[in-house]
Parts: sequence; structure tokens; C-alpha cells
Amino acid sequence: MSEHHDTDRNEGVAANADQVPGAGASASDSYGGAVSDDPTPVTEPGTQNEPVQDMHDTTDEDKIIGIVAQTRQDVGGKGERRIAEVLRQRFRETGVDVADDRIAALVAEVARG
Repeated sequence: MSEHHDTDRNEGVAANADQVPGAGASASDSYGGAVSDDPTPVTEPGTQNEPVQDMHDTTDEDKIIGIVAQTRQDVGGKGERRIAEVLRQRFRETGVDVADDRIAALVAEVARG
């Protein structure tokens, strides 16, 4: 029995693809084909090219409503002191200035469920 190596089948194929320019996986090889090697993106009519948050301005009132809803989900069953701490922290983090009397009313609203 003669020794036979796979050199015939692999002739012309480098042992390490990283040694051959352009022989590695490209973006188009990714599963699903969502990535393109083309540096110029194709824009179809009606395509969203920016994050939604960059396309629409959110008012402070919209932010307050969202923060209250999330706080109700996260700590609605906790005491009013904890609810107030969370609301104040979230308003501070989002840069929304809310007066103390409004926070007190929102705390009561969250506590009621």
C-alpha cells in the first residue's frame, strides 16, 4: 500500500488561509447574508437608516411618562421612599428636571399601582 497524501485534492490551496491575501472569510460569508462587503450602502425607499431615537424628538413629558411606567414595573410594590429614590435617579440620569411636588404626586401614583 503506497503512502498517499491529500496533496492531489488540495493542490493550490494554502495550508493557512491567513497567508493568502483575500483568502479569509469575508463579510458576505456571514450567516444570513446581512453584511455586505460593498462600502456604499444601498438605501431603499422607506428604509430606516438611523436609530429611531435620533429621528424623533421626545418631549420631557413623554420621558416622564415612560420613566413612571418603568418605575411602576420595577418598584411599584415597594414603599414610597424607594419609589421616590428611583424616580429621582431616573429623572437625573435622563436630564429631566421635575419639581419636588410633581415627584410626590408621581410617587403616590406609582404606589397606587
